[in-house]
This record gives sequence, C-alpha cells and structure tokens, in this order.
Amino acid sequence: MSECLNILDLPDEILLIICNKMNIVDVLYSLVDVNQRFDRLVLDPLTIRNLDMTIRTFESIYDGTFSIDDKILSRICDQILCRIYDQINTLTTEQYSIKRILRDANYPQLYSLSLINFEGKIFGQYLTDDSILRDLLSKQITHLNIDIRNADRESTEITSKIFVLILSLCKKLTELNFCDLFFERKHWNHFTRLTATSFMSSTLTKLKINLEIFPDCLFLLNG
Repeated sequence: MSECLNILDLPDEILLIICNKMNIVDVLYSLVDVNQRFDRLVLDPLTIRNLDMTIRTFESIYDGTFSIDDKILSRICDQILCRIYDQINTLTTEQYSIKRILRDANYPQLYSLSLINFEGKIFGQYLTDDSILRDLLSKQITHLNIDIRNADRESTEITSKIFVLILSLCKKLTELNFCDLFFERKHWNHFTRLTATSFMSSTLTKLKINLEIFPDCLFLLNG
C-alpha cells in the first residue's frame, strides 16, 4: 500500500527550499497563519528581509502587469506587514501598490528601494507630492532602482526632470540604476536644456544609466 506524503512531514530545510522557489507574495499570502511552524519559517528575517511586492513573469516585461491582486495586497498590508516591517532591508514595489505599502508601515531598516513599472508623469508626481516617499528617499535610501514603463515614449523633458529630482532629493544615495533594470526594455536617456550642476551628487558612487550620445556622458561626469 502506497503512503501519501504530507507537506508537514517535510523537514524545515526542504520547506525553505520550496518557499525560496516561490514568489514571496504567494508565500506570505498562502502560508502565514496556517500554523506556527510555517510562521516561524516564512517570517524568519532571512526570508523576508528582501521583500519583492510585485508579480513578475516573462510576459509582464512586455505587457506591464506587475501588480498584485487587490485581495492579496490587502491581506499582506493589513495582517502581515505590521509583523515584519522592521526587518525589511530591501523593498520592490510598483505604481499601483506603492502608496498602500508605504502608508501601512514604516521601514526603519530599509536602505534599498526598487520602484518598477511606473508611468513617467505619475512617478514625477510621487517624487514631488508624496511626503512618505520623499522622506524615505531623503533620509534612508542608499540604493535605488528606477524602472519607467514605456520610457522611450515619454518626453525627454519628463525623464530628465525625474533624474534631477532623484539626485536632489536622495541625500544618502550611493547607488542608482535609472531605467536599466530589464534588458528587454532599456531606455536611452538624452538630457537637454539642463545645466551640469543639475546632476551634482556628493554621495553617489555608482550609476547605471544608458545614454543616447557621448556628450551626455561628459555632461554627467562634469556634474
């Protein structure tokens, strides 16, 4: 007679391997509060310190669907973030969930932020109007990754202003990836009608950006 193996019979090491193969959003939504053992494994600081609150597939790179289902987002924000917020070091979020995620918790240990799949105009509004995001960027974030959806269709003026806003706002920034997160949708930046002083940063030591013309590279270096 064959025996059926229950997932609860697996050792912790195997369960952790399985969890690491899953998207952390699915892990949090499906396994937290199932039992104490799952809580201990899933909410371990090593498991949740790098929190990616997006759903990415091969197709999503092109069709722009990185968002979490509203029901899943609500459960994580209402019931789980309050238990892990002070253990998160890196956070990835996108345009439709960022306000909820930042509003429902503060993140005292957060130093790295990835903001992906934003529309240029909306992202610019967040940088100027969202006090929570501005405070986080100016006081905590040292590593920042930016992805603008359909950046090639945005005006040069919009992307240039976003870049300048980031440099002026992020007082502790040491590493910046600007629109070069996904090979499939690289954006070639071109800066116009801006002075070299617009790009000054006393803290930045690493910058990843694609420039359309070589003079733009010299322009940045002079800043």
